[in-house]
Amino acid sequence: MSAGCFHTLSLSQFLKGIEDHHQRVSIGHGRIEITREDCDDVCILISKAELEALERAIEILAQSEDYQSMCAVLTDVANQCLSEPAHAPCAPAR
Repeated sequence: MSAGCFHTLSLSQFLKGIEDHHQRVSIGHGRIEITREDCDDVCILISKAELEALERAIEILAQSEDYQSMCAVLTDVANQCLSEPAHAPCAPAR
């Protein structure tokens, strides 16, 4: 495992100690990154309390004027891009 509150384990390592990992994470002692051999996909085990806190933070951010302004700007940029005529693809070199 890596140092600190964020541990990285292979799936097989995680499964060997799943009850211990569940207990440590559920009482708020960090996160566990779970990897698989020959696979780039990664999962993170976090506590339900941490998930709920992250979701609440997103709700608060989404209600802010700055966030709403940023969304409006991005929507305008996307609409401008969609209204521009598409360029013909380049012809293959002969």
